[in-house]
Amino acid sequence: MTAMQNLKRAAVIAAIIGAGVTLPVVQANASTTGSRSCSASGYVANFWLEYHASGSYDYPDKFHWELLAGGSRLGNRSNVNAKIRSVNSGGTGDPVHYEWPSQDNIGPGRDSHTIPNSVKVARSKSMYASYQFIFDRPNDSDPRCTGRTPSV
Repeated sequence: MTAMQNLKRAAVIAAIIGAGVTLPVVQANASTTGSRSCSASGYVANFWLEYHASGSYDYPDKFHWELLAGGSRLGNRSNVNAKIRSVNSGGTGDPVHYEWPSQDNIGPGRDSHTIPNSVKVARSKSMYASYQFIFDRPNDSDPRCTGRTPSV
């Protein structure tokens, strides 16, 4: 690398640090579940889960979703209720390891929620994310749909 390239790199790094910009840390071994979707009254939600494995645990990293309105209008007050669960082979309901109810402020398009690093599920279990979407239909009742990602 030339002295000029080094100088430019140092200037960019200094500008980033000086501006207080934080670059996201991405897990080197991050994976995503397959994408799934649900729909109600012409509204569609696509969703997936980002996670990584370490040792004998799966660590969910982010809930991801995309809200689409089809031919309808979608407001900025939709809701996302997301949970990290594992399959209970005992048949008494799948345990919830983490739950996140959004505020009444989700708009159309793609978004995500970062899950705390302390949430983990033993790899001997089958982890998945379950979602409930409540679409903000202005001046009308709000349709909803539910779904889950594939288990990992």
